[in-house]
Amino acid sequence: MPSSPRPLARHAAKDLARRTGRRILLVLLSVVLFAASFAAISYHDLQSQVQRIDVNDLLGSDRPTRADATQEAVEDSYAGRAVNILVMGSDTRAGANNVDGADGSDDVAVARSDTAMILHISADRTRIEVVSIPRDTLLDIPTCTQADGNETYAQYDAMFNSAFSNGAGKSASPEAVAAGAACTIRTVEHLTGIYIDEYMVVDFSGLSAMVNALGGVQVYVDEEIYDVDHTGLVLDVGCYHMDGMTAVQYARVRYGVGYDGSDINRIGRQQNLMAAMLRTAQQKNLLTSATDLYSFARSALATLTTSPGVGSLTTLAGLAQSIASIGMDNVRFVTMPFAPAPSDPQNRVVPSWQAEAVWEALINDTPVPSESVTVQADGTAPSQAGGTEDLGPSDAVEETTTSQGEAAPTPAEDPAAACYNLKQ
Repeated sequence: MPSSPRPLARHAAKDLARRTGRRILLVLLSVVLFAASFAAISYHDLQSQVQRIDVNDLLGSDRPTRADATQEAVEDSYAGRAVNILVMGSDTRAGANNVDGADGSDDVAVARSDTAMILHISADRTRIEVVSIPRDTLLDIPTCTQADGNETYAQYDAMFNSAFSNGAGKSASPEAVAAGAACTIRTVEHLTGIYIDEYMVVDFSGLSAMVNALGGVQVYVDEEIYDVDHTGLVLDVGCYHMDGMTAVQYARVRYGVGYDGSDINRIGRQQNLMAAMLRTAQQKNLLTSATDLYSFARSALATLTTSPGVGSLTTLAGLAQSIASIGMDNVRFVTMPFAPAPSDPQNRVVPSWQAEAVWEALINDTPVPSESVTVQADGTAPSQAGGTEDLGPSDAVEETTTSQGEAAPTPAEDPAAACYNLKQ
């Protein structure tokens, strides 16, 4: 009589269950390993994009003291502490930055900076203040150490933007850019008494890449621009959706608008553009979408030269998360209060006595005096007055329209508000 098949069936079932269990575990383990590997590769991919250069050895020992220097350092470096980041815009035309065909000139192939802003993030993460220092400010520039170790001479009553070129020398290499940043930091600290924690340098191609990574930005142009000879930008007053290249033109333009050739006038446009970028990033909820955040970070980080701290992805992510809840009405832009320079009142400026109140506010982590605020990120200060002209975008700019394809109305009492509230 044949033996019963039942025990074999039970044994086979147990083997099948074990094999199935092992397969499931292998699949799960593979998924986990793949996810971990992808995360590690993505982190390395992003981190490798950042040009991080430590300039502490170039800053000397004669620096201001941090207001919270008695506090012990915390694990994530900046939790519970105010942060001052010096953001500089490099206007070299070397390589991808040759936006106007001028890279053949020695004067524009070296590392230079015409834009400098102190980005102050309050310790309680309830507000951000961005203070622009005009490039045409006359001030004292201390001795600086260049990348090759050479020392520069101290300068007195010199233009602020020469600090960067003093440190950078005659090169546009990453090391020269970092040395230029270090000299600018020393100059800003000597001027203001503010301790600069970190620095960040972005060039023309970087600004363009960041704007494009955001999908463009919505900007209200409050005065006609006709600059066919320099930037090539021609815009009427109105609402525009700017791509990266147009944003660079808008940030650079000095001629054919307002007081022709004025750097002070240009600062307002740069602040307006930066506010538009902040609004767009908030509206897109970049921190809630890993795919969008990765795409933006990969486009943006490759364009930056930074100090090691702020160039770390963990530090950047920590700062971004801590300030994510700050409303645009609590992000304020300030132009350093100034007066005409006695030696050249038509072309140069010096800090006015009101500037001291701004520096003291940043040192003590208190709000900057409201009378010094020039732009708020939500577009509410200062209020826009008067009507608008017909919208007239250039080839690289799209006219803002409603869902029905009609030109969006712009309220006379606040013409910028309609631009900021439109859906892209």
